[in-house]
Amino acid sequence: MNENPARRDIPAVVFFDVDGTLIWHDPAANAAQNVANARPSEGVARAFARLRERGHLTFICTGRPCDLVSDDLLALEPTGLVTSAGACVTMGGETVYEKVIDPELLERTVRWLASAGAEVLFEGSSCLAALMPNGGVYTDIPGAVTVRSWDELRGSTDLRFSKFSYTSETFPVIATMPDDLRREYGFYDLGLGAGETGMKGVDKAYGVRRVLDRLGRGTERTFAFGDSENDLPMLDAVETAVAMGNAMEVVKQRADYVTDPVADDGVVSGLAHFGLI
Repeated sequence: MNENPARRDIPAVVFFDVDGTLIWHDPAANAAQNVANARPSEGVARAFARLRERGHLTFICTGRPCDLVSDDLLALEPTGLVTSAGACVTMGGETVYEKVIDPELLERTVRWLASAGAEVLFEGSSCLAALMPNGGVYTDIPGAVTVRSWDELRGSTDLRFSKFSYTSETFPVIATMPDDLRREYGFYDLGLGAGETGMKGVDKAYGVRRVLDRLGRGTERTFAFGDSENDLPMLDAVETAVAMGNAMEVVKQRADYVTDPVADDGVVSGLAHFGLI
């Protein structure tokens, strides 16, 4: 499908999830190893270059915090970043918006997680901290601090966290979170052997709206590519929602178009389908 000629003079704004969308995950590796080591294909890199040449604006919109947006992703030269699942927006190398969990809520959350024996990774723009109440040292992502309790977290970090993530083995524990905490958060299955929890109402749509407000744009000529539950708000916040061929079924059902899987450069074929490259 080609672009409507009457709208070709309006630059598109395109938002891309990372894991399972811009980069393929090796099913033999765990989620943290994929985050640390997987990289975009040459086809994706060429597509980003073509988007720039045509004047379109590109935003990486990921659950990863800024520190986990790798050099390989930055080499795509996006217009900006929406990180921490919508809680942080960076444009022109400057953080223009960031929202973190209220300290009182964070303390209640950490104390409950520790008492439940839940192993989670707290993620912020300046720090990663693995809560390991059952012992052991977290080594999956270099630079993450290992803590056992609220007191250790408070003593070794700045407490500026926007979300926390965990492996699928922790899903049953997270499901028992008491209502007074549960109503403060949104919960997402990432479909990659991992889940994440962020502040309710602070999601990828929230970040997309911050970007569009900053650009002075509405939703006309906006696109988003995603594959998992945390991409649903982003897909709802744009004019045209694109699901990857490897996306969770709920994402495909919500999308306007389903492109090829990430392993087959689905981002590239999706962009070509809409005449953007």
